[in-house]
Amino acid sequence: MSIEKFEDIKKVSHKGITQLSYELTPIFQNDPCRAPLYALMVVIYKGINTKKKIYDYFKYFYVNEFSYVKLTQSIVNELIFRGIDKGLIEKKEDKFYLTTKGNKILIKAKKVVLVTTGAIRIFFSEKVVLLFSLACLVFLSSFKIFVGLNTGSDALLSEGVENFTDIIKIIIISLSIKFKRDKLGAIIIIILMLATGLNLVISSIISLIENSLIRPNYFAFVLMLISIMINLMLLILKNFVGKLTGNFSLLSDAKDNINNIRLSAGVIIGLTFAIFNIYLVDSIIGILIASLIIYDGIETLMELVKSGDDIEIDTFKLRLDEAFEFKIADWLLMTIHEEGLDKEELNQKFIEAIEKAYEIYDVWAIFGLYNIKKYGIYKVLNLMEKRKLFNEKNGKSFLTDKGKKQYNRAISQEQKRVSREMKKYKNWKPTTKIIKYLWGVLGVSMLIVIIFLLIFIGPILYDFIISLLKG
Repeated sequence: MSIEKFEDIKKVSHKGITQLSYELTPIFQNDPCRAPLYALMVVIYKGINTKKKIYDYFKYFYVNEFSYVKLTQSIVNELIFRGIDKGLIEKKEDKFYLTTKGNKILIKAKKVVLVTTGAIRIFFSEKVVLLFSLACLVFLSSFKIFVGLNTGSDALLSEGVENFTDIIKIIIISLSIKFKRDKLGAIIIIILMLATGLNLVISSIISLIENSLIRPNYFAFVLMLISIMINLMLLILKNFVGKLTGNFSLLSDAKDNINNIRLSAGVIIGLTFAIFNIYLVDSIIGILIASLIIYDGIETLMELVKSGDDIEIDTFKLRLDEAFEFKIADWLLMTIHEEGLDKEELNQKFIEAIEKAYEIYDVWAIFGLYNIKKYGIYKVLNLMEKRKLFNEKNGKSFLTDKGKKQYNRAISQEQKRVSREMKKYKNWKPTTKIIKYLWGVLGVSMLIVIIFLLIFIGPILYDFIISLLKG
């Protein structure tokens, strides 16, 4: 019987991975994809097995999924202690080695990492996102048009028609991917967004002049709330996959989801005022939102045209990853404090840090490696410099007084995280399968109850509240 080797595992079956993951959780106290101990075991297996070599290796190492910002020497020491305590690592003289148990666990952990990263690449692929978007658009557009016709809301009807025309954008994105015309696809989507805004302005002005009657009802409100939730989910998904793959057409379409959220919120406001027979608010809100869409569209279009072939992610101004950038900023503050590297060196060291982590964790290390390798982290560095967190002098960086305060805050939070993890390690108890199943049953039961309340109790409650407001 041949013995499996870590480096030989390239592709594995999904069969039994759930059970394997459950088996590894007590050892890593997390998924291997998020466990620093897994990285330590990989490094030791590769022969980096003295303390100095391990410290040097993890000096530039960054995984966004870690609770820690940096794997400092004290954290590495704690991980070594855990590895020895669990019988995964042994020390002989001044070197560390994996035990027989450690080698077996490492192989199992790699299988879990490979399967989960493979699942991410499938489920968060451009094709799956487009198909999911298409299904959501068909659902939303059909119901919005139906409810819009029944309530008389021009904003709701316009949004339904706009959602239906979004199917054209899905086709455009598909073609831009197929023929590798990403920028052209992004420009066409922004132009269609401008057309939507212009159409909404015209229809809202006509409704304002005619003072069109709106008949609000319970299901119109519910539909708008569902629309906001679906568009928010699509926005996050497209932003995530767009940055993961470097697809600018998807990022352009994500901006459209922002507009759909604005429109849905506007419709809710218009319907609320319509309850009190104030119909012009629906049209005014429509004009205001359309103006925002047009302004945003023109600004993005100008940036796209000016950028030439060198388009950056920030052109689309999708502010969904502030926490991600704050964590990078903390890593940079710590590195500046330790070594005083200039911006170019900081950028190079960060890319080195994520490349090393990517070899072990793949996409779990950091989402959007393509864009970071291409554009670097100069945006974060420039923002830090603009906020006067550090200055450069004679080829060296140093923290300002404001930067030192931010650094001390980052270190304080890091120490709390370390303390929390150590406490968690000492007191950790695995969640039994029965408890996991009970939580699952509870979640499904609550969802069924909420759907029941929305469909059967909601309309009665809505009519009662309206009668109170009007009475």
